[in-house]
Amino acid sequence: MKTYLPLMSTREIREAAQRGAVALLPIGTVEGNGPLPLGYDYLVPKALAEEAARANQDVWLPPLTYGVSDSILSFPGTVAISPDLVEQYVETLALGLIDSGFDHICLLTYHIPNLYPVSTAMRTVRKKTGVVMASLNPGVLQADLRGDLFNNDHSVFGHGGEPGASLLEYLHPGSVRLDLAQPSARSAYQDLELLSPMEARFGESRVNLPVRIENVSRSSGWGDASMPCAKRGEELFRRMADYVAEFTRHFRTMDARIKPPAIAF
Repeated sequence: MKTYLPLMSTREIREAAQRGAVALLPIGTVEGNGPLPLGYDYLVPKALAEEAARANQDVWLPPLTYGVSDSILSFPGTVAISPDLVEQYVETLALGLIDSGFDHICLLTYHIPNLYPVSTAMRTVRKKTGVVMASLNPGVLQADLRGDLFNNDHSVFGHGGEPGASLLEYLHPGSVRLDLAQPSARSAYQDLELLSPMEARFGESRVNLPVRIENVSRSSGWGDASMPCAKRGEELFRRMADYVAEFTRHFRTMDARIKPPAIAF
């Protein structure tokens, strides 16, 4: 059974919507990722959407490949679009899917700065149509499902590091530039420890401090991508794909058009 929307006919789309299929939209970026390829943030959700759709006879769409990456523009190959454009894109696609008969739409939203415009689009769609969309973050799935695959060595994790390197070694063997991969830590900004281009640690908590990624890392990545393991990447990907498939099966059973209860004054 076909699951990739561009290869399906109008009749097949209508039949999929009528049987309650979930429409899956991967969302990512094209941006500097140290020794990892530029497309990492959309290649992973694309693979998850394809796998989950195949498992459940759902439908997956071509990914939104560009995202909110303005803090990474100093690194060649990064292509950034505005938060407003991401919001409009997601809203427009969702409304088109609803017009086509789908009322179960699941986004696979990678890259933290994409989350905010995507969330706004989801709320707008709910307001306009009553349809409640769902969104899964592959970055959160990685952190929650990796278990002991990486021996809890937190120094290897990060943007352009693990577990992305092992995932890509499984999904796209040879795509990680091992000659450029070396363990690296995040830089400090003046006297503050940077956690990302958006946050710094201060005392026992953190503050928003929007800088550029070159303030965090001279290579656009941190962590360690020097020893990717395809076997480890495959196991992590399977866990993630199984989770997405399990959730979308459950999502099918939910009423995506639930009206809120009346508010008593």
